[in-house]
Amino acid sequence: MKVSTLALAILSTLLLSACGGGGGGSDSDNTTTAPTRSIQGKAIDGYVKGATVGLDLNFNGKLDAGEPTTITGDNGAYILDIKSNSDASCADYVPTIVDVPVGAIDEDLGVVETAYTMTIAPAIFIPSDKDIRDITPLTTILWDNIQRDLETGNLGMLSCSTIQDQSETRERISRMLKEQEYRLQLRFNVPVKELYSDFIASGNTALASSAANLVKGMQLSYEETRVMLQDPNVVYADVEYMQGHWNHMMEDETNSTHWHRVTRVQYKDKSTTARIERMSDDLTTVVKTMEDSMKRERTERGLTLLENFAIEPDGCNSVIEVVQASDDGYGLRNQHHAADITSLQNCQEVTNSTSLTAQTILTFRTNGLEHIGKVDEGGQFRFDEKDIYTNRDLALAFETMSPEDLDQYNYISQDFTDSLTHSSTSALRNQATNLEDRYIWIDRDLTQGLWSKIIQFKSGLYENYCSDDGMTWTPTDVISKCMNSPVDKQ
Repeated sequence: MKVSTLALAILSTLLLSACGGGGGGSDSDNTTTAPTRSIQGKAIDGYVKGATVGLDLNFNGKLDAGEPTTITGDNGAYILDIKSNSDASCADYVPTIVDVPVGAIDEDLGVVETAYTMTIAPAIFIPSDKDIRDITPLTTILWDNIQRDLETGNLGMLSCSTIQDQSETRERISRMLKEQEYRLQLRFNVPVKELYSDFIASGNTALASSAANLVKGMQLSYEETRVMLQDPNVVYADVEYMQGHWNHMMEDETNSTHWHRVTRVQYKDKSTTARIERMSDDLTTVVKTMEDSMKRERTERGLTLLENFAIEPDGCNSVIEVVQASDDGYGLRNQHHAADITSLQNCQEVTNSTSLTAQTILTFRTNGLEHIGKVDEGGQFRFDEKDIYTNRDLALAFETMSPEDLDQYNYISQDFTDSLTHSSTSALRNQATNLEDRYIWIDRDLTQGLWSKIIQFKSGLYENYCSDDGMTWTPTDVISKCMNSPVDKQ
């Protein structure tokens, strides 16, 4: 006999209990013979036959006697007939559970040897047909974290009536669920409806094969993020476990099988920290720290100082910027490197004029709009050490600089369409546009004559394109390919 790997993943990461439900079509109120409501769908971990599906009317994470239930058949299909009027009125306001017992059949892996439970959020919050509910590991992890968080967040035990009657509770659940959906959409680049769909029938093999790994990492991500947010000095925190590259738009084969943990924290003093760690396959041990970084920001006298320090495999890499604190203007960025540095404190100490390796002149402007319709333009013109400008130690120079000191760089146009490189070793221009339903980022490498474009839909979906003229665009799976080689015309 075989055990579903997805079943074990859910069992180990979610403290879900498996409780036997009633037989097909059972109901707490049999005063009528015809159902007042019918719900259908599939239990999917591979298709699961012989599982019990029912409404979790009391939100206790299991199926109790008297709750309407039915049994899944071939291809995991079920039809849940609800005969009680009171139960039918709650059908869209409570979770739907799949109780998979020992002896059920996973049509991909065989006989189930370890019982487990899957669930789906109340239908009122799901962007699909409320009478069709496909219940999968994806729907399980999306909902169970939220229910547990709500019940420990001074709301007490949820119920059908609290969701029906309390608009504040509904809004909070909807917001939390959308945040989780956005994270999955961003990672897998699929429409939100597909997160709630039969990904086996749709042929989305990538999503199907990633489901077990998703369950494995998302519970830890959620729990560790919640702990960090309890710190009163923290205004934002995010922990994400992922298999593959830590930047989903920069995926490459060398990172495709490794687990990584990415931790980002922003504090009230405007400083932020980030850590990228390679993890063991069971996610219990840090194998290697890929990056440990911190950033801080200070604005005074019409100038902004940005300091970014990072410990990476090749040592200390830091970036110090001073820019005019206005909607359009100029700035200078200094890049520093020192090998054999392993702590952030030491990295800050060696970031001085002797570790300077390159300088970049910055240009920027905006159309003055806020939010929808806003267009930002920027330019980055890098000069290597042989062409170093004054102000080698920007953090020190910031203390006495004035905004007018940066006007010396105004010979460089702020226009995104300008193609002059000004004898720099590399010249980049970028444009960011905020539209009603999407963001569009376009980058131009003036030195190589290459372009890249990212369209980030506000739903979480994205599209990547490359070009060699800014007019004809070719889709690409990885945006970093645009700037590393000529456009692939396949």
